[in-house]
Amino acid sequence: MSAIDYRDFDRDIWEQELEDFVPQVIWDMHTHLWSEAHKGKLKGPATGLRLEVDFQGHLEWAARLFPGREIHFLMLGTPVPGMDVEGHNAWMAAQVAADPDSAANMAVTPEMTPEYVAGQVEKHCFFGLKPYRLFAPDPAEARIRDFLPESFIEVADQLDLAITLHLAKKTGPADPENLADLREYTRRYPRVQWILAHCARAFNCFMLEEAIHALCDLPNIWYDTSAVNDLYSHFLLMKHEDRGRVMFGSDNVAAGCMRGKYITYGRAWLGYEGKADLPHCDPTATFVIYEQLRQERQVADMLGLSRQEIEDHFSGNARRFMAQVRQAQK
Repeated sequence: MSAIDYRDFDRDIWEQELEDFVPQVIWDMHTHLWSEAHKGKLKGPATGLRLEVDFQGHLEWAARLFPGREIHFLMLGTPVPGMDVEGHNAWMAAQVAADPDSAANMAVTPEMTPEYVAGQVEKHCFFGLKPYRLFAPDPAEARIRDFLPESFIEVADQLDLAITLHLAKKTGPADPENLADLREYTRRYPRVQWILAHCARAFNCFMLEEAIHALCDLPNIWYDTSAVNDLYSHFLLMKHEDRGRVMFGSDNVAAGCMRGKYITYGRAWLGYEGKADLPHCDPTATFVIYEQLRQERQVADMLGLSRQEIEDHFSGNARRFMAQVRQAQK
């Protein structure tokens, strides 16, 4: 694992803005592990999503980012096309076994068979599945079925699994086909619990403005808030959704610990690292996860969230969700 680049500037952000907001217990429902031992056909050094970190490394990062907090995780298979998927999944399951309160979602690709998926879930006691749009023929405009075959959803229904879903398409949750697919899948497979990653992938709030009321009506839909730095996306979710369905996630460490911020403009968003030289202010950038937490704190203030609602967002909702899924799996 690379050295933790934690600076005095980051400590000031934490102590001045976040220390009194973030509760003592955190269940992070969107994190990733990676080992270069499973890079398969990939060449070159680890970059981007391939940031090498094991379970102990996550705990070390958490101790710096969230000092004094108890933390548990839902670890998600890292979606890197060309990797040794089977080796990665087996390694991740073994890593997560170190904490009985944490869990792992198996990385799945369309080339797998439903029998293989079911066998791996049972062999490694996976909590759920993690498909990803990068495995679709057209990652930008894929429908859910293009990277998550319906036969896998049938397996999830039979085994009472959760599915963490990163939606594709340029308008994300506002896309009519995405909404139609979610409506149909939640009806047809009532034992599947869906976690819509990244506030339903509303990195830009216009997507959630058009979709939130439709999503609120769907059963078995949950959310993680990972890596979203758009204030209004968090506001829309916490104002209109059942707050008990919204769970904290960080996307640590590869995305959440990037320095800078995911900024939005028009109908787009991108990772912005900040400018090195700004004479009128301090140009230092902190972590994406701290920028996310700043948005979440501001929304909690705007909506007047109680301390109990804040604690539920960071741990209580996730604890109940995981207990519900695990009870169904027995």
